[in-house]
Amino acid sequence: MRVWVVILLVFLAGFAHAQTKSLMQIGGNLQDTAAKIPLPNAVAVAVRLSDSVLVKHTRSNEQGVFQLKSLPIDTYQVIISHPQFSDQVFIVVGSEKNLVYDFGRIVLPLKSQQLNEIVVYAFKDPIYYKGDTLVYTADSFKVKPNATVEDLLKKLPGIKVDAQGKITTQGKAVDQVLVDGDEFFGSDPTVATRNLNATSIESVQVYDKKNEDASGNSQNETIKVLDLKLKDDAKKGYFGKISGAGGAPDLTTPKQFYEGEFLANVFNNKRKVSVFALTGNTPKTNFGWGDVFKYGLTADMNNMMDDEEGMMFFSSRSDGEGIPQTLKSGAYYTDKIGKRTKLLFNYTFGSSKLTQTSTTRSQYFLEDTTYTTTNESSTIKKGQNHVFNFEIEQNLDSLTKLTIKPKVTLGQSQNSHFERNQFITESDTLTRQTDILNTSKGSSYEIGTKVKLKRNFKKNDRVLKLDYDFDLSNSEGKGILQTTNTYFTPISFPISDVDQQKTNLSLSNGHSVSFSYVEPLTKKIKLEAMGDVGMRTNIQEKNTLNFQNGDYTIRDSVLSNNFDNTRNTYRAGFKFIYETKKTRFTTGTRVREVLVDNHNKITDQTIKQDVINILPFATMRYKFSDNQNLQLNYTTGSQLPSVTQLQPVANNSNPNYITLGNPDLIPSFDQTIEFNFYSFKPISGKNYWAGMNATIQNNDIVNSTTYDNIGRTISQPVNVNGNYSSYAWLGMTLPMFSKVLEVSPNVNANYYSNTNFINGQKNTTSNASANGDLKFAFTQEKWSFSVSGNYEYTIPSSTLNSQSNKPYATQGYEAELSVELPKKFTISSDAEYIINTKRTAGYNVSYVLWNAAINKTFLKNENLILSIKGNDILNQNISNTRNISGNVITDDKTTVIKRYVMLQLTWKFNSKKEKEDEDDWD
Repeated sequence: MRVWVVILLVFLAGFAHAQTKSLMQIGGNLQDTAAKIPLPNAVAVAVRLSDSVLVKHTRSNEQGVFQLKSLPIDTYQVIISHPQFSDQVFIVVGSEKNLVYDFGRIVLPLKSQQLNEIVVYAFKDPIYYKGDTLVYTADSFKVKPNATVEDLLKKLPGIKVDAQGKITTQGKAVDQVLVDGDEFFGSDPTVATRNLNATSIESVQVYDKKNEDASGNSQNETIKVLDLKLKDDAKKGYFGKISGAGGAPDLTTPKQFYEGEFLANVFNNKRKVSVFALTGNTPKTNFGWGDVFKYGLTADMNNMMDDEEGMMFFSSRSDGEGIPQTLKSGAYYTDKIGKRTKLLFNYTFGSSKLTQTSTTRSQYFLEDTTYTTTNESSTIKKGQNHVFNFEIEQNLDSLTKLTIKPKVTLGQSQNSHFERNQFITESDTLTRQTDILNTSKGSSYEIGTKVKLKRNFKKNDRVLKLDYDFDLSNSEGKGILQTTNTYFTPISFPISDVDQQKTNLSLSNGHSVSFSYVEPLTKKIKLEAMGDVGMRTNIQEKNTLNFQNGDYTIRDSVLSNNFDNTRNTYRAGFKFIYETKKTRFTTGTRVREVLVDNHNKITDQTIKQDVINILPFATMRYKFSDNQNLQLNYTTGSQLPSVTQLQPVANNSNPNYITLGNPDLIPSFDQTIEFNFYSFKPISGKNYWAGMNATIQNNDIVNSTTYDNIGRTISQPVNVNGNYSSYAWLGMTLPMFSKVLEVSPNVNANYYSNTNFINGQKNTTSNASANGDLKFAFTQEKWSFSVSGNYEYTIPSSTLNSQSNKPYATQGYEAELSVELPKKFTISSDAEYIINTKRTAGYNVSYVLWNAAINKTFLKNENLILSIKGNDILNQNISNTRNISGNVITDDKTTVIKRYVMLQLTWKFNSKKEKEDEDDWD
């Protein structure tokens, strides 16, 4: 309760905070050119440009700092003079939106050097809209030295980055990260966000674009894109880094930990060449959330093939868990040939091994009883992949552009998984145990091409776009399933042990053609017509052979199937666009018809479906001012069931939890309403943001689960109506005491209600949670310190059995410290205290994660960095999660890397021969 009171008081204080007086302030920090020491007694004068009147003058102090205070808003020529050096001249364009201009470090040139340039300082909004694109001006957000793009993103209001590098904005996950409009080493966003320097970024742009997924399985018509725009000087010359680190967890453990990084970029305006290599066996080098894209598994991320099908690569559940051993490398090349042709090529290679053990305890709540299962598992996953991306962009004339984008993906995997399931009655009696061993190997390839033709016309805003997409994919897997059952109480119908060989073949190919045409009716009104036709064929063969007489020869007809799925999609729509300086409004609708043939080749049965969806949409954005915006969105979407969900064959990779496809599934339909509000005050540095989205789903695909008398489950997907979810957030940043202190309170809440079926009975589960956090950040030139706290309370509910209605809570406290010491030393430390309460016995775990580092820089430009880093110094790290789904509460503990100490050497290089991350605004 105290946390919420404090947050409320801070919110009220923020809104009541008085405005700064409209007087300008100009300052900087002068240094000697040769000695690079503070330069006192330099003269700084401010001359009004309109009439050449001297308005203010001052001298730099012993630290080289000067300040011209209380200047009326105007345009000034600021001249810095010293008897031993040449003058430096600045032009400052005053604005109500920005009253403070800090020139940062200024090095006056020698008398012998002739300066031919004048620096112009003018206001640029830190955050603003450009059409439907939200733009963050990177230099408006202060980051620490040696900061990466990921560090910068964490500073941007409304954007969050989790430990695996997954980016969310406006409550939605970012689907694609671009650099200057191009993919940077394929689809892995962390290569760009964790390796490019924050100081090389001019702006961060967030927008929605058409989803180009040719498979037709995507639920969303658009995807969220984050585009990193480079500064002009970052597009010239070269820059990069080489880093190596090694160490051991402690003196008694022989395992050695290591990290290695190499990134080199050579940019020359039109030509960009980059190479990178990352390797290691620490959480930092584990495959992040974006790596499933490089394995060609994006078509069905929530239903990836499992051990039975031999293609179990990496799911998001294992991010940051287990003991990884990874290697990523790649090359990127783009160039313009002549005035009309642009070429792009990138190649990435990934190799990974993940060793993981976990302990899980699940509570099952049925209408008349409950029971518990425990699960101990160990897994070894290995995978390799190659991804080739090409792009040819040809300007056929001044108004017409043709783009061709071929792509090839190759992948291999090898997995071994052992688990032991134990079943315990409500009276705490162990009844049976199952040991399961799954081993598998798999390979896959995917080939695709996108062709785009864009034609502009002499009439402004008249545009025609034509697209053609083709893709072909193949995956094959082979594996062995072996299970052994042990019974501790008498049972009438015991489960037979299993020894089976399984093979899986999955083929898919698709074609789609689409067009859009925009016709401007007036300067404010435009109409857009759009349409597309798509055809897709999926073939999936599963064969199961039982072991007999020393070999796998007996085909199991129940667990084998040959299934074809053909989908033809037809879509047409229009959009009305109205746009003024302050308002942008769009509305329209799409009509989609999907013709589906599901053919079971074993039984020669065919199920035909004809589904028509009307998909309306609308957006409205109102700009109260340059720094205050309100946006409302209404969208609809429809998701087709996957082939795995449709194929009527049982998956017994775990005989205690059997899944079965349903060929009668139809596409789901959802409606979403969303609003976002932003208010940014550059003068005071205050930021406010709030938002909400709510989704209602009809024909949602959920599970219908049957439980037998020994706890075995058989689950099949079915369609239901009435599922809904909502999410709301509110946050702000409040600088205080001349921006030395920054207070950031945030609150968010979510609620969802889902229906499933348990033993044929309808069960509605809901989940309500609220989270509040408060952060205090202190920043000075040589040190920074922050402390924060958060509390989350979750209330689950089930209509079938009230015993599962058990609230639980998680709270955490964090602190970070960074200090610059003499002799080019810096120390940094961060600690996090996690408290889990109201969970299953053994899972109410509280722990402290404490990391620390000491850095020493060398060379004149300080680009050689020697570091000693300690991870989880108290050796308490653990992965402890709770998941509530349907009538099941699951608590899970998984192995993670704990304490280790590493010695790291990093060299950052660039063609400017200067400090890589110099921040001129310190």
